[in-house]
Amino acid sequence: MTTFLLNFFYAVAIDRQTQEPRRVVFFLLYYVIGFFVAFIVLTMVLLCLEVYDFPFARNFIYRELGEHVLLGLESVLF
Repeated sequence: MTTFLLNFFYAVAIDRQTQEPRRVVFFLLYYVIGFFVAFIVLTMVLLCLEVYDFPFARNFIYRELGEHVLLGLESVLF
């Protein structure tokens, strides 16, 4: 099974004719990893605001992003 997965990922990521990486795969990985890191940082900021009880900052974020966005993030996290 491991060999099958490695061969599959190799076939998806590397062009067999030119033996070069496919740009689309690495472009997608770049943005997926970037989105994940941004999500973690935003989550840490929100948790710090909750821990230190900064209601003014939380209210500012509610006004800027909207209540539905923050409630959605909180429901995903907890």
